[in-house]
Amino acid sequence: MQEAGSFGRRSFVAGAAGCGAMLALGLAKFAPEGDICRPPGAQDESRFIGACVRCGKCLEVCPNGVITPATIEDGIVSIRTPKLNFSRSASQLHGKLGWCDHCAENNDGIAKCAEVCPSGALSLDDDSSFDTMKLGIAYIERDWCLAWMLKGCTLCKNACPKDAIYFDEHNRPHVDEEGCNGCGSCEQACVSLESVSLGAGDRSGDIRAIKIYPVGWEPKEDE
Repeated sequence: MQEAGSFGRRSFVAGAAGCGAMLALGLAKFAPEGDICRPPGAQDESRFIGACVRCGKCLEVCPNGVITPATIEDGIVSIRTPKLNFSRSASQLHGKLGWCDHCAENNDGIAKCAEVCPSGALSLDDDSSFDTMKLGIAYIERDWCLAWMLKGCTLCKNACPKDAIYFDEHNRPHVDEEGCNGCGSCEQACVSLESVSLGAGDRSGDIRAIKIYPVGWEPKEDE
């Protein structure tokens, strides 16, 4: 029986052939475009990609349900590497937190994903904690934000454990980039596209109006 999280030879060959065909057709990216958030201890992307063995142990052990496998849409070199997903629904989370607290509630503040990583791809500094981690930065899509539409929503601010979201004089949210650690609590709390007042439009894949991106990420001109 094939172990969970591992590739069989036939699956690998079939997957490689499929990826090659998609590359030839221009349907897949070879490398990610820099918008993947990684678990604690993986903030050096090039080192992480080289060290990760795609074993899936970090996905299995995450108590908060925020680690999912990267897909071909994230770039071929990233397939099956762990990425953070803060937009999962309640039915997908099965009561789990849905954002990263560095396992403060489940493992005395020691991130389980890094603890079980066999290759060192997830490697924590000695002082790594919820307060010192920097997984990414929150970005507000103002055209989709209920508060920016002056509908009085404060969910992202209320959910932020770092007080990194503040409101201006018009009660519209902004992100304190120095204070935000990318934990994802704001993205998980956002209900903008779940509101009956908004339709999915042409961005139905984006569930929240506030999203966590890696440090240094900048929106594209057409975003």
